[in-house]
Amino acid sequence: MDFAILAIAARGLAAAGFVGGVVALMERASPFIGGIVLALPIVTAPAYVFIILHQDAGFVAQAALGSLATVGSVLLFLVTAIALVGRLPMTAVLIAALGAWIVTGLIIRALPAALPMSFAVIAVAGLIAWWSGRKVPMTAPAARGRSPWYEIVLRGSAAGILVAVVSGLAHLLGPTVAGIFASFPVALMTVCWFLPRRLESAGIRAALRAAQIGMASHIPFFAGLAMLGPRIGLWPAFALGILGSLGIAVALGVLRRRHLRKIA
Repeated sequence: MDFAILAIAARGLAAAGFVGGVVALMERASPFIGGIVLALPIVTAPAYVFIILHQDAGFVAQAALGSLATVGSVLLFLVTAIALVGRLPMTAVLIAALGAWIVTGLIIRALPAALPMSFAVIAVAGLIAWWSGRKVPMTAPAARGRSPWYEIVLRGSAAGILVAVVSGLAHLLGPTVAGIFASFPVALMTVCWFLPRRLESAGIRAALRAAQIGMASHIPFFAGLAMLGPRIGLWPAFALGILGSLGIAVALGVLRRRHLRKIA
């Protein structure tokens, strides 16, 4: 069997295991912590590992610019989902949210791939997310019970398939499109699909609102690859981006804990 195919399969399996583990963690934490963890670049990081191994620094940097702008698409995906949870069946919620992601992704594809443009897209989407979610409570009961093993496997498998597909087609899609699809919200979609069995509508909205805030952790990862990759090397930039993402997630958790102590 061709080595490239084995490499794609290996990274898909790695992403599947990682997402499955994160989902299991979500069910042992509050909706807020679960949402913050879910928003980490769980799927995009394994996808970029493969892209880095097979593409040059220029390709990776341009793909990262596409992914950075697509943070705005994911924010609008979450805006749509939060607005419709409890009003429509989850299938309809995800279809509408995916529609928002696709429309925004098409707009991003038509825009110049430049750092200021990516940050402008994030700023506009961030303002929309803040305005629409400012009154969404982020305190809700924890999940009811825990998922059986096959649900965790299914969620992880969906993430693994995305990593394999994006990694395998990156050289055909071109860097900007590859970057956009590397940020496809597969982890959010697979988790949302099963959340009604574990959380009430208020808990789902709290988790998704936390995921909106946690999307900030994607910014250092993509910006690091785009700005530092061609200068200091892709792997050092990748490592710094991961550390930056984890730092933001930890900071958000600490700030949330302090806030809860003040109002207790």
